[in-house]
Amino acid sequence: MAKKKNTKNTSGLALACWILGFLVLLIIFLVKLDDIKSNLKSTHFFERVFGTTPTFIQKHEDKKEPQQPLPEEETVITLPTKPLPQSSQEPAAQQTAELPAATPSPTSSQPKDKESAPAQSQSPQPAQKSTQASPQKEIPSPLAQPEPKAAVATSTAKLCFVSIDNDGSVSRKQISRTVTKNDSPLTGNIQLLLAGPTASERSKGCRSLIPEGTRLLSASVRDGVALLNFSEEFEYNRVGVEGYLGQLMQIVFTATEFSTVNSVQFLIDGQKKEYLGSEGVWIGSPLSRSSF
Repeated sequence: MAKKKNTKNTSGLALACWILGFLVLLIIFLVKLDDIKSNLKSTHFFERVFGTTPTFIQKHEDKKEPQQPLPEEETVITLPTKPLPQSSQEPAAQQTAELPAATPSPTSSQPKDKESAPAQSQSPQPAQKSTQASPQKEIPSPLAQPEPKAAVATSTAKLCFVSIDNDGSVSRKQISRTVTKNDSPLTGNIQLLLAGPTASERSKGCRSLIPEGTRLLSASVRDGVALLNFSEEFEYNRVGVEGYLGQLMQIVFTATEFSTVNSVQFLIDGQKKEYLGSEGVWIGSPLSRSSF
């Protein structure tokens, strides 16, 4: 019994769906009936298939919705320009084309012959100025100017070199340089001394007896004594005793230019030695200017 009831319910539901679908198709057909008739009439379907077109199709007229009037647009009429006859007395560059006189309204009392008067009778219009602006030079704003660079602080470095006379004698030659100021002037001056004289200083006879390749490893000042630590190249001089005395003199006179330095204690690779080189030049105690 339950199966029979389910079968009846299913068949009833299917029938209701078929009826609903038929009604939807019928409504669509009635809504689109006018379009269907129009298509049948425009395509001549009945005439091609049956040879004749039914009367109700022939009499069918499309229902077109009234078109709304478009908004009026302003019509701009460009009047042609008439070229002016060139005058033999005026240059062609000064002649300008002018528009013909505007057509007067019907209520105007002027005769037509005045309307067609030649353009020469009218007063010449001034030439239109060019819309292109002439280039103007940009004036730099005072705010846009770059700020002046701060002046670099400088100081005077006094260095001691030597000069060698024709007879081989060595004499002291002191020079001054303008250098950038730094926080360790003693170290800076000794490094400038190790770099040797410049080309202009060499042309004036300046020489250096400090062995080439010597490096300053450290520098400090204690109780008026400058402790200067040099690399091992400092203890090998090819000139001999005169060379050792000359290189020590150069260091001492350059370091004692500072008021805080009275003498120099030489160190080699951080070690205090009594003699410099095989010739035995004494460096076991601080050396001052009076030592030379």
